[in-house]
Amino acid sequence: MPTPPYRLAHLRVRSRYAAAKNWFCSFCALPADEWALIHDAPDIQIDEKGRSYSLDPDNYASLCRRCHRAYDSHVRQHGTTGLLELFDDLYNAAPEDLRDATRGGVISSIGSLLRLGYLRPGRDRSFRAEPKE
Repeated sequence: MPTPPYRLAHLRVRSRYAAAKNWFCSFCALPADEWALIHDAPDIQIDEKGRSYSLDPDNYASLCRRCHRAYDSHVRQHGTTGLLELFDDLYNAAPEDLRDATRGGVISSIGSLLRLGYLRPGRDRSFRAEPKE
């Protein structure tokens, strides 16, 4: 049975960038939980269940659950207008001391990704190098 495109899209993102929990939320800077589709990406498709997806892994952002829900809800209600204000609100709503307390664990995860070859210095996103033949 072939892999449905929506699931395939998420598998591609995890394959290229590892789990979202290894990254900070793109909005509030707390640890991320999920990969979220960037809703103004150029090649968005809709599956038979009405779910939006993109087969390009670069069209996803790492978000915590709270920001992911707020982002999707905002896009459903207002489209992509007013997103900068939403980002500012979500960032300012996260306590700075909580960001500081969790930063160490995520930085440790990033160090592990570097050691395992998922990251190369100078890039802000991870990827697994192609095997050499």
